[in-house]
Amino acid sequence: MSLLPTTLEMLPDEMLLEICRYLHSGDVLYSFFGLNSRLNRTIAFYRQHVSLHKTFYMQFIHIFTIILPQIELSIRSLVIFELESPLFFESFKNNHTYQCLEKLTLVNWTDEKLILFVDTLHGMKHFHKLLIQALDLTESVTNINLLRKILGTNDNQLTHVCFDHECDALNLTDEENCEMSFPNIIQLDIELQTTNDLLKLVRITPNVEQLHLTFKRPWVKVSFDQHIFSYLTELNVYAMSWFSTFDDLKTLIQISPTIENFSFVLVTRDYSMIDGQCVLSLVSTYVKQFSYSICYHSSDKDDKFDPINIIKSWKSIPIAYSINENDKRIFLHTVSYEVSRLSLRSLFNKQMSANLNSQTYRKVRHLHVYDTIALKEIAGIVRHCRQILDLIISIRALPSRIQELQNTSIALPYLSRLDFLSIQGTPPDSGYIEKILSIAPNLSAISIDFDCLYKLLSDDDQSLFLFSLLHQRIAILCIRFEDTSIQKLTNEHIHCIARIFFRVNHMCIDLRNSNLKIESHTISLILNYFPKLMVLSMYGQLSEYINSNKDILCQYLVEQSTGRLTNIDTFKIDYGNERLKVWM
Repeated sequence: MSLLPTTLEMLPDEMLLEICRYLHSGDVLYSFFGLNSRLNRTIAFYRQHVSLHKTFYMQFIHIFTIILPQIELSIRSLVIFELESPLFFESFKNNHTYQCLEKLTLVNWTDEKLILFVDTLHGMKHFHKLLIQALDLTESVTNINLLRKILGTNDNQLTHVCFDHECDALNLTDEENCEMSFPNIIQLDIELQTTNDLLKLVRITPNVEQLHLTFKRPWVKVSFDQHIFSYLTELNVYAMSWFSTFDDLKTLIQISPTIENFSFVLVTRDYSMIDGQCVLSLVSTYVKQFSYSICYHSSDKDDKFDPINIIKSWKSIPIAYSINENDKRIFLHTVSYEVSRLSLRSLFNKQMSANLNSQTYRKVRHLHVYDTIALKEIAGIVRHCRQILDLIISIRALPSRIQELQNTSIALPYLSRLDFLSIQGTPPDSGYIEKILSIAPNLSAISIDFDCLYKLLSDDDQSLFLFSLLHQRIAILCIRFEDTSIQKLTNEHIHCIARIFFRVNHMCIDLRNSNLKIESHTISLILNYFPKLMVLSMYGQLSEYINSNKDILCQYLVEQSTGRLTNIDTFKIDYGNERLKVWM
């Protein structure tokens, strides 16, 4: 009896969708759309939510020109990276719209291109939500003009605008007297420089109901007596870059009489900010939810640090805390921790009061552990945050704390959702990266200092299993050159990295904090050594040769290619202020 040949179409829809989970949105559309009507129906989700940034250049061109016109009435959400923007820009500029679009996400844009792009978005009656991720501000556009353009996008039809925490902070205090109001904005997440910018925001978005703020610079004393948010019901404030005071907290709480939900994440030297009776005296009885997190570090002259009385002052409300009496520091917050970001000094790793099974930090997605003297110090904090997506570890040599390192270490938990790891500095136990990779099966992106990485890869005593995990897992690699001692990125350096990270498809080289420049020869070497690379992003000063020969750099790369780049039409180079990107 002859057997019928097995085809993909014989599989049930559930199994096909399970296969799609291992592919990116662009791969699904490129591979399955248009084969037959059944597959078109099966991949309905991928036709509704489109993101094409993990596609090769020619693959993107095919999807944009052939597939998107056929599915444009299905698209509900769309993600556009700046690298992809020229074709989308021309499309929108020529009055081509996505009539069913509800949400647009713009990633890795600069303000100079963003302000032009949003000006082309009109006539989409369902488009109400705009997300902006990793916005890079330059000096070519005033921040207040940029914000006005964004808030007025789609003929003032937006209701939700979100700048994520990787965006540069906006400075809205320019000299312009002309005020424009955007009463359409109901929810706003935004990164600001100071409270002066918030005062401006009150006038610009008078009807906002949900406001999530991140401040990047020290407070400025302001009064909101004459300008308040009349409809604000939810206020979230994240300010971990400087020391807040009790007066600052009082000012923010009084910003609107209609607020029902407060959330504060702050750092302070003001003892009143950790006194529960003082803090809770500011909270109106009409408030339904009060979430409060504070990191306190006493000043040198402070001699009244009393952990027992601090905890007692919060007896009317449940709290969790970690205390370091030697340094007179305390991390204290209401239960449970309601914020997606958590930034903690590593010394808090030993005395966290929250029970491991309490899920106190179940909402934390972005964890930053700083002033870390060794990677193994993070375990005491990480074991409480098992749902994190990204982990940033900042290494700092602190001689006074070297003796705190113990031979015994806490076991790391299983981190099924972790996909990004950043190590800033060179830890003494870099081999601990193997343990992190072992408990994070979906970790696929890593950002690391060059000196740390090169030392790791050149160490003959390192575990072969570590190199195997890096080789198998890492698809996105970012290398920072922070005060590095090398004078030039050589063939030897690149070969050493490539033999381990052979499967990388996105690479970022950041030279901005070094004396190195972006060289054409370096670009050519990287493209030849990494055959699976889709996008190479380089940040730093362009060499004189590149600045003078931008029009022939494509041809130079084709000539230097070992066979991958066959002609200048199969890839694209995008230039910007101290940056260059190659998309293949």
